[in-house]
Amino acid sequence: MSNDEILKAKIKSLNLNEDLIAFLEETIINIKETEHKILFLHYAKKLVLQTERPVDQKHYEAFQFEYDQDRRRFNPASWINAELEFLKVLHEFNSSKNQSTSYDKQQNVNAPMPLLRHEDMEKMYRWSRSTLNRRIALGLPYHLDPAGAKFFDVNEVNEWIKENANLMN
Repeated sequence: MSNDEILKAKIKSLNLNEDLIAFLEETIINIKETEHKILFLHYAKKLVLQTERPVDQKHYEAFQFEYDQDRRRFNPASWINAELEFLKVLHEFNSSKNQSTSYDKQQNVNAPMPLLRHEDMEKMYRWSRSTLNRRIALGLPYHLDPAGAKFFDVNEVNEWIKENANLMN
């Protein structure tokens, strides 16, 4: 059996929503990367919505109250949606944290970045305020916000540096 078939069979065998949610939770705990957790949960949601999970009729009749309580209290699709929402926020938070760390460490100057202020440019390129102002006077591209503050597009700045390498010394 392939991993997909094993997962489908496991989902099909879990008649109680509470058990299905517990299985999904245990599974994603063992997945290290947030992106992989998100991908797995999207796939699991697809399978949960498309897989019929039949209950033995006699067992249902004997434990109808418990089954009905389970269906009211636990909704696998809602649980998956809540997990996905949390993981996406966590991923965005970690990405923004890593991105600000990369600015400070100047790991990849050519990566696409938003517009930066004076202070961020000084940190990123390790320039003093006077060096930055001197380069602005030489034609370093910048943008103005409505209040008149200068912002720099890193991609434009990198292009300007390449084209004006002779002015940099």
